[in-house]
Amino acid sequence: MAGAEGSWRLVVRIGATHPELRAELAPLPSRARAERLRQLALLGWHCLRAGAPPPVSGDAGTTPALGARRERLLRALGAEADERNRL
Repeated sequence: MAGAEGSWRLVVRIGATHPELRAELAPLPSRARAERLRQLALLGWHCLRAGAPPPVSGDAGTTPALGARRERLLRALGAEADERNRL
């Protein structure tokens, strides 16, 4: 892990305007919650850098390959969270 000069501490407040996010994060211990937020931030950053794929006609912007990749990522995130909760 990086030294103190290489790390940041952030305080994140999730208000009532995002009940689905609060519901997902609430049962997690604080360290697992922090890790999940880091994962979400990294995923969002990657999506912003990669850009959105062109929409497929008749679709809401999700290609079959992207949908399959999204499902794999969600399963991996869920498995990783389960493993952390067991520790």
